Amino acid sequence: MSTTALPGSHRVDGAVPHRPERAEVLAPLVAVAVCLLPFLRPAGPGNTAVADVAMGGSIVVAALWTSSRGLPVSFPYAVGVTGLVIGGALAANVVAAPLPVVLILAQDAFLLFWAATLALGRYDAAILRAVTVTWCRVAVGYAGVGIVAYLIGFAPLSGVSAQDGVRASYTFSDPNLAANYLVTSLFVMVACRRPRADSTRRIGYVLVLVAIGFTGSNGALLTLAVGGVLCLSLSEFRRGGALPGVLSLTVTSAVAAVLLLVVLPAVNLDALRQDAANSIPLLRDSVGRSGSSTDERAVILEEGTKLYLNGDALGVGPAQTKQTLLQTQAPYVKEAHDDYLATLLERGVVGAIGLVLLVAAVLVRCWRLAVGVLPAEYARIVPRAHLLVVVAPVMGIASGFYEVLHFRHLWTWMGLLAALVLVEQDARRRSS
Repeated sequence: MSTTALPGSHRVDGAVPHRPERAEVLAPLVAVAVCLLPFLRPAGPGNTAVADVAMGGSIVVAALWTSSRGLPVSFPYAVGVTGLVIGGALAANVVAAPLPVVLILAQDAFLLFWAATLALGRYDAAILRAVTVTWCRVAVGYAGVGIVAYLIGFAPLSGVSAQDGVRASYTFSDPNLAANYLVTSLFVMVACRRPRADSTRRIGYVLVLVAIGFTGSNGALLTLAVGGVLCLSLSEFRRGGALPGVLSLTVTSAVAAVLLLVVLPAVNLDALRQDAANSIPLLRDSVGRSGSSTDERAVILEEGTKLYLNGDALGVGPAQTKQTLLQTQAPYVKEAHDDYLATLLERGVVGAIGLVLLVAAVLVRCWRLAVGVLPAEYARIVPRAHLLVVVAPVMGIASGFYEVLHFRHLWTWMGLLAALVLVEQDARRRSS
């Protein structure tokens, strides 16, 4: 983690202010940015969105606020992002990639600054309250409106198009992206226990789950299952210690292993897919296409592996996989759709090391949050903060299906994670 004291700081190195002046402008602006996260259509130049305006404004206001108060600013994921940027820049320079590639590298830095802005919640709980309350409320309302739009066939809000069949992408550009946002939002709701009223929260859960179902995303269903199991195991861990948590995870893993190794081989998956393909349109465009999706990913992996082995260690440049496959006359030309493969292919070994360091930084913070205790003020905002950890494996699995590194809601979660860990660290320093 990198910490920088901005100009105007008069603090002793390492000192953490207990209660600076409140971020009266920053918190509402952050709330606006979080509110706009799911609205990615219509897209601007370079896949920019209206949320980027509010995010950029938040970054500027955060810089002014911290500078005027002399507050140290932490950049929790700076090392990993630096590796990704350097790897991408080296690859782009070697292959003389087009100028728009620079925008991709700028997005890396922009998202890092956004996460650092949210990490300032360590100084003012109002920032984290703005993030969590807005995210949970918007997710429920967004899901409800999306469901109605889907049922009445209002395409501008349901996002149903000929390209994706009857799958809903809502105001995202892709059904899988929409599903990932909703899955992440669901676990944020669980961790924050918002909406606060139990009955309202349960209704919210149902609305989000139904909205996920309408996306027809098989990957979302998998991450939901994994996240649900980990929620149970983490809850047992927090209640009874390591043994109940490990026991819960072991039993669930054993059941999953039996299903995968014993039950699944005895099932005729091709017949099930065929039945789904001939069934209702939503099943046809989700379960019914799972076989072709698996085959497509296998081909992409094979082509990507060949491209890497025939190239060099520096990579082909950010977002240049498809163009490079086209130039090499590959039989199947498509983007990597996999963060792990895409990073190695496009940003080379340096970028891959950066990704490993970024993942490590996230996992370290997840562990600290899973075992740590928040001060009362922050515990009221996120009562079950340990369940935020579940988003890490959800995103890790999703990264194998599509490229999530530039998902704005991912970096919003990462900023929230960093802020809560910093709050715990600050509390320990004050008590020691």
